[in-house]
Amino acid sequence: MIRLLFADPAQFDPAFPERLCPLLPPEKQSTLQAIHHTRSRRETLLGWGLLVYTWRKLCPGSPFPKLVFSPSGKPRFADGVLRFNLSHTTSLICLALSDAGDVGVDVQSLEAPSDALSRKVLTPGEQAALSAAVDRALCFTRFWTQKEAFVKLTGEGIARGFATLDFTPFSGQASFSAFGARFLTEERGDAVVTLCAAEEGTVSKQDVTQKEMENVLFFCADS
Repeated sequence: MIRLLFADPAQFDPAFPERLCPLLPPEKQSTLQAIHHTRSRRETLLGWGLLVYTWRKLCPGSPFPKLVFSPSGKPRFADGVLRFNLSHTTSLICLALSDAGDVGVDVQSLEAPSDALSRKVLTPGEQAALSAAVDRALCFTRFWTQKEAFVKLTGEGIARGFATLDFTPFSGQASFSAFGARFLTEERGDAVVTLCAAEEGTVSKQDVTQKEMENVLFFCADS
């Protein structure tokens, strides 16, 4: 099964993300020290808090697994049983967790690109689709999240070169297979989310609130 969990940063009180920090794995706590941008730090804390919350829901009483990192910096659990990926934007935090192989997920706010950016990251076919699109922001953001989710799945990162991936044949499709992987793309509010999975699997979705996270992570009296 593949689990997609979502959280809206706006519904968390300002102090809550920092309360999560001591619960995160030591490997992540150390890297958080380098994040000085307030919004990015907040979103990162919420994302990792969502992962710890989900682990405790699935494996109550079990210690959080040790993390290891690929050469490109992609984190995974050392035991390798569950795979995960995180993404965030100003309006949405997203976690993908899978027991059916590697996953990549990307969420981006809707944004129309500059001509220079579209030429850099889109193939000629994708550029033609963008030019013909009624909603340029939606068209571009769909392409972008699909490319980003794939390179996060493989662990290549942006070094792969987005223009080497052509999603023209799947323009506007919500579900398709390409490059040996399965893609699911959807709009959520003012953002687009793409899940990329190495293997077929049932996908469950859940929106998580601050209260739900508190009940699991801090053992509130009314949990």
